[in-house]
Order: sequence, then structure tokens, then C-alpha cells
Amino acid sequence: MKNFSVILTILFLSLNINLISSEYKGEKSIAQLGHLKGFITDSNGENLIGANVFLQNTSIGAATDETGFYEIKNIPIGQYKLIVSMVGFESLKQNIDINTDKILELDFRLRPSFYETSTIVVTGTASQYLYEESPVKTEVVPRKLIEQTNSSNLAEALGLQTGVRVENNCQNCNFTQVRVLGFDGKYSQILIDSDPVVSSLAGVYALEQFPQEMISQLEIVKGGGSALYGGGAIAGTINIISQRPQLNRTKVSYNGRSLEGKLENKIGIMSELITDDGRTGAFLFGSARNRNPYDRNGDGFTELGKLNDETIGFNWFYKPDLNSQLNVTLHRIHEDRRGGNKLNLPQHEADIAEWVEHLRWGGKVKWTHTLNDAADYSLFYSFSKIDRDSYYGGLIDNNGDGIFSENERIAALDFYGNTRNNTHIIGGRTNLLIGTQKFTAGAEYSSDRLEDKSVKDVRYHINSKYENFGLYIQDDISLLENHFNLIAGVRFDKHSELNDPVISPRLNLKYEIAGGLDFRASFTTGFKAPVTFDEDLHIESLGGEQRVVRNAENLKEESSKSFTAGFEYQQFIGDVAVLFGITGFYTSLKDAFTTELSGVENGLILWERINAESAAVKGIEFDLGIKPIQEIEIRAGFTLKSNKYDRKQEIFDSQFTDNFLRTPDDFGFLRISYDPADRLSLFSSLKYTGKMTVPNEAEEIIVETDDIFFDAHFGMSYKVPAFDYFGGKVSFGIQNIFDSYQKDIGVGVDRDPAYLYGPQLPRRIYFGFETEF
Repeated sequence: MKNFSVILTILFLSLNINLISSEYKGEKSIAQLGHLKGFITDSNGENLIGANVFLQNTSIGAATDETGFYEIKNIPIGQYKLIVSMVGFESLKQNIDINTDKILELDFRLRPSFYETSTIVVTGTASQYLYEESPVKTEVVPRKLIEQTNSSNLAEALGLQTGVRVENNCQNCNFTQVRVLGFDGKYSQILIDSDPVVSSLAGVYALEQFPQEMISQLEIVKGGGSALYGGGAIAGTINIISQRPQLNRTKVSYNGRSLEGKLENKIGIMSELITDDGRTGAFLFGSARNRNPYDRNGDGFTELGKLNDETIGFNWFYKPDLNSQLNVTLHRIHEDRRGGNKLNLPQHEADIAEWVEHLRWGGKVKWTHTLNDAADYSLFYSFSKIDRDSYYGGLIDNNGDGIFSENERIAALDFYGNTRNNTHIIGGRTNLLIGTQKFTAGAEYSSDRLEDKSVKDVRYHINSKYENFGLYIQDDISLLENHFNLIAGVRFDKHSELNDPVISPRLNLKYEIAGGLDFRASFTTGFKAPVTFDEDLHIESLGGEQRVVRNAENLKEESSKSFTAGFEYQQFIGDVAVLFGITGFYTSLKDAFTTELSGVENGLILWERINAESAAVKGIEFDLGIKPIQEIEIRAGFTLKSNKYDRKQEIFDSQFTDNFLRTPDDFGFLRISYDPADRLSLFSSLKYTGKMTVPNEAEEIIVETDDIFFDAHFGMSYKVPAFDYFGGKVSFGIQNIFDSYQKDIGVGVDRDPAYLYGPQLPRRIYFGFETEF
């Protein structure tokens, strides 16, 4: 493995020296400039707004306006490949000549395809590819699907993708995590615009904190991603692509939900500003949300806690010239959530209280410069600053008489805590194009400072600083007239918690067998250093006692090797878009992390993270899709898998299992979109969740669940004629129509709040309104 990495390094360096020593001969003249314009419509002749028109391997491009018109001025003369794309439509490519003696006028008509089609993705390769052409299989959650599912945040936007599940892991504070191929949330790396700035602390509640207003699309790449993004990407990566301005407009929205009469309200605003020449623009967003607590079984303890949050942020860019761009983003998130009982009293007077108040600042400064058609580079700095105040605990009735002594009330004050986390990342990346080969190289340094005082016992406080320096190189080769793509890369990481550097190679290939039929295969690696993880910073309260997880003294890093191979057919049969995919996957874990109960001490339930010998995740995925007419799209996905340790793990005293916990061996989804009229849009979906293995700490038993779940959703939206000038729209729907939910949830103060499985939320009705001007 190390020899393979060294060979890649030598090859990359020798070819780049070759490039630097030779003069680039394909550069276009900058003394003379040309002009390109035209209209883009759909197959019915309707104008397409926001379609992208750009020149391949340049930063030159434009988007269509409200009339479907695009215009690109000041283009250096020469020959280019023009690419026309619009999310949800087929992409078109055409060779063009730009000269100064005439304005080139080109009109295009695009056929409708699947929502993901023609989406530009970057996560799998660190460079731009159209979704259907990417050598690395990428799942995409487009903006339209986020709106159709009535998603308020990142957590709700996920789940209708093959191999991906979101679950609620705590009845008190509703700590959520996303599972990719059955792995715990800590095995997936969450990125914001391709930067790993979501730290362990942020990961505890981050899925609900990032509002849908800031999300343009989500990109999901399954399998080890450490060759590009460093430690943490064993199961995969989830990349939040933030919204950018395209038009001058503002949207204001309201969304209300009712869960058995318990209301949740949210208002949001999005505003886009862009100059006529497209050289500068800003996207501003804000949201405010409040959720009332919900007690499903009437025991006085919440299943969904009380929540209030507010978010504000912006994404601004400036292009000093055609080849350069400065991008600045900033967001502020404030959240207050509490679960347990007696929510009208201070936290320390409740039997159980889990309360956290977050204040998060995050942002990025990025400079991108295209040197010529063959070379570009970018430099960036990203940061995240989180302050969290918390209470995990409650009054403990030591005598069992229901009367609390003064000492017991004073002891309850010990559960207040606070956590501070500052994350900084600085780095750079360069791309060099030589013929049909694209070389990518980059370096980044990250610093993650964590001070945690959530646990009442000072011996378990955390004061750590994790540092990592990474260097990566990658060769992306296109052969056989772009019918064959091969990506070979390697990353070197030196983590402060590891004595030796980690080498993470990767190999991906894509071969177009015939029109629309592709074969993809990959070998990727990942690793996780023994740091503090998200579940370590979520302190569950069991009967007023704190459940604490800490790393064993000699915990080693965990490493993975992932293999995938699959076929995908995506093509038009006549005017009908069809899709079928089948993918097999296998991931082996060396020194796999697991936890075991180590005892009870001073009111703390202590768990220790240790290394198991090894584990394996293997299975098969199926993807289906058909778009029989422009108005209807049907998509489905199903996953069959096995997640097992090589030997059984002792979870409780004499309670063993070799299964990964809280993950079913089979799950899937079906979604249907139907637009019967210009103003009316209908959406329905069904999520299936199979049986799983779940620990119940209150009873110290391992439960093999018997129930399967079907979470159905129906929604509709209608553009109100009276508000056409303002772009008004109303929406209505029911989520989890059959109220498919866990039947044996815990009861009372002694329940295990983590004994949860199945759908994340019970049945709820929603209503929304949006106006655009």
C-alpha cells in the first residue's frame, strides 16, 4: 500500500515539473473579445430560469434570467466546448468558435430528466462534474426535493436516498444522527462547501441546526473519503452546498406543523442580490423556529423536547475579473432546547432535564484564480466557534420517598456545565490540466480546540487540542474519448493523537459500456483518530444520573478499506427517462471502535470506548427511476446489508451481540412527484425500516426488535393566482400518515432515553405559505 502511494507521488510530481517547464500553447488571446447570447427553453417551449451556460475548463459562464435569456460578454477569442445544463434536465454540449466579427447566438431546448440530472457535483473528486458523468457515484438531494419534503433543516432533508437513514437517539434532547450504510454518525464527515468544519461538538445537534434556507443541494458520497478529506470519512461524506445568488429576488415563508395539537412554527427569509454584470452578488438568509414539547405516552416526560432556534447568514462573492473570485460566507446559529419533565421549572428542579443552549458562528473566506485554461488554484480559511451551556441530570430521590432534602437539591446544581469549541482550517488546492489528465493537489491544516465541562465530576472534563496536517494529490484521467475515467490519489495525514502519519490511497474508475450504461468501481480508505466524538458530548440522563463515554487509555486509531462496484443505466427510451442501478459494497474495519459498560461511580454511569478486533459492513443497493412524462417522476431505492463485528461484544453483563446497534439490515424508500398543472404540485413518499438490535440500558438487556415501519408522506403545493405578481405559494401535507412509531418507548424517570428505534417523528400535519418578490 505504501509503495502504491509513493509511485503515485513520483508520477504526479514528474508530470507537474514537465508542465511547469513547458510553455502553455493553448491560451486564448486576451486582446480580442467575443460575445455569446441566446435563449434556453424546455421541450414545451417554456422559458427555463437559472439554467447554466458555461465554457468547459474555464470560469466563464452565465445563468438564464426570468425570460430564459443568457448572455456572456468579453470572451477571449478561440475554440471552446459549451455546456448547457439545468438541474432536472438533460445536459447538452457543443463545440463553438468565438470571434470578434459577429455575436454568436445559440438557442437550446432541453428535455426533462430526473431531479439530479445535470447537477454539478464536486464532493467525490474535488472538481466539477455533471452528476451523470461523475466517476464517483454521488447521491444528490436537489433544492426541489428539499422543498417538496417540507424539510426545515438538514436532518429532515436526508432519508430519501439509498443507503442513508436519519434517526432520533434521545427522548429528552432529541440528539439526531445520520447513518450511511448503517455506520454510526461519527463515521460520516459533514462538510460545508467541501470543508470539514463540523466538529464533534457541532455534530451532536448539527443536523437540526442547519436550516433549509442555507442549503442549495446536498451531495452524499458513500465509502471511505479520507484520501480527500482526512480522518472521519469512513462511511462517507455529506456535503452541504450553500446557496448562491442567481437573480434579484426575495422569498418570505411560514411553515406550521401540528403534532397531536402540539405546534411547531417557523418563518424564513431568503434574499438574492446580484449586479447586472454578474461580478458581485450576495445571498442572505434567516430563519426562526419554535417547537412545543410532545409527550406521546402521557407519563409527563417528553418524546420531543421544547426547541427554539434562530439563524442568520450570508454568502457573498466578488469577481474582480473573468478569472478570479473572492467568496465570503458567515452564519450565526442560536439554539435553545430542553427535554425531560417539569419544563416550567428551572432545570435543577426537574426529575430529569437535558438542556443545551448553543451559540455557533461559522464562516469562510475563499479566493479562486484561474491562471489559464489548464491551471487554477484556490486558497481558503474556514472557522467554527461554538459556545454551549448545558444541564444533563436532575433531582435524585435517594430515599425513594418523593421528598428531596436540601443536600439532594444542592447536588442537582452540579449537573450544569459548559463547553467551548473553536475549529480553524486553512488550506489551498490547485488543478492542472494536461491533455485528458487533470491533476489535483492540496494541503490543509486544521486545529480543533475543545473544552468540555458537561460532566459533574471534574475528572471527566475534557481540555484537548487536536491538530492535523494533510497533503493530498490526485490524477483524474479521461481515455477513449471520455468513455473511461480513472482516478488515483493519495493523502498523507499527521494527526496530533497519532505517533505515525496515516497514508490513505484511493482508486476510482468509470467505464461507459454503451450509451447510458456505466460501470463504476472503487477502492477507498478511511481512518478515525482516537479523539472525542459527538456521542461523548451528549450526556444522557438515566434516573438523574449522567451516562458518560470516554476513550480507553490505549485506544488506537480505527482504519477502513472500502470496495464498491456497480452498474447504472440512465438514458432516454424515446422521451421517457429511465434509471436502474445496482451496487455492491464491502467495508472492513481494523481495530473497530465499540463501547462497553465499565461501572457506576459517584452518580456516573461509565462507558469505555475500546478497540474490537475487526468488523465488516457488506451489502447491495438497488436504485430505480422512471419519468414517463415531464410531469411525473418515480424514484425508489432499497438496501440489503450486514453490519457485524468479528466476535460478539459484551454490551451488558452476560449480554452479547455481534451486530452493529440501532441499524436495520434492510431499509428503503419510494417517492413520487406529480405536477398535474402549472400551479399544482403533488408529492408522496414511503420509507421502509426493518428490524434491528437495540440496547435498553434501563433494563440492561439487548432487544431484537420485531416491528417493521412504513413512514408515508403526502404533500401538495399550489401557486395562488392572486399572488402571481409576488410569486405566492401555499402548501399542505401529512407526514408519517400511518403514525408508524415505536410502541415500547420508555416510561417515567427511570427510562432509558436512548432506547429508540424506527421513524424519527410521529404523524404530523403541516401548512406553509411563501411569497416571492
